[in-house]
Amino acid sequence: MASRCLSVWAALKPEKVIPVVAKEVIPRLGGIESDILRQGAIECLWCIVDKMGLDLLPYIVLLVVPVLGRMSDQDEAVRQLASLTFATLVRLMPLEGSVPDSPDLPKDLKEQKEEQREFLEQLLNPTVIPEYKISVPIKATLRPYQQAGVNWLGFLNKYKLHGILCDDMGLGKTLQSICILGSDHLNRAEAYQVNVKLIFY
Repeated sequence: MASRCLSVWAALKPEKVIPVVAKEVIPRLGGIESDILRQGAIECLWCIVDKMGLDLLPYIVLLVVPVLGRMSDQDEAVRQLASLTFATLVRLMPLEGSVPDSPDLPKDLKEQKEEQREFLEQLLNPTVIPEYKISVPIKATLRPYQQAGVNWLGFLNKYKLHGILCDDMGLGKTLQSICILGSDHLNRAEAYQVNVKLIFY
């Protein structure tokens, strides 16, 4: 009932309600400590998407990426509702560019929209993904198609997405995977050391 009420308010005053949803509801989708928090958040977003329809266009980019991330949630209810919500959002996405941003949207949410647009552009057109910098030494020179594969894996890793790297046998999928795994392991270890120093100093 709370989700339905919020969706009605969002339909009546989107410029007031959607920024609150972006700051208070969407972060709960990442709440790994509680399935109930994620269930409530995705149900709220589904009600808003279902109620607002085309009126959601100025804000749709803010929802697509967080909902996409929940389509592989550990909880079946979250997965199913996220998939349904995402399917509805994807049908509206081609119309998003024809609608100007809301002038009442806070600056931080405008910046977030630009980041989400960049993500979607890279998702739909992998050739624009920036080159991934491999942070571990490798005794090999990557061919252009191998670097493209590493870029794709780096993109998936950055946004916590699942994906498949497929190619003919013998073209370097293992090398590409090792580049990402090694780099990610090193980057996490370095970030951990920075956090430990901050805590103790």
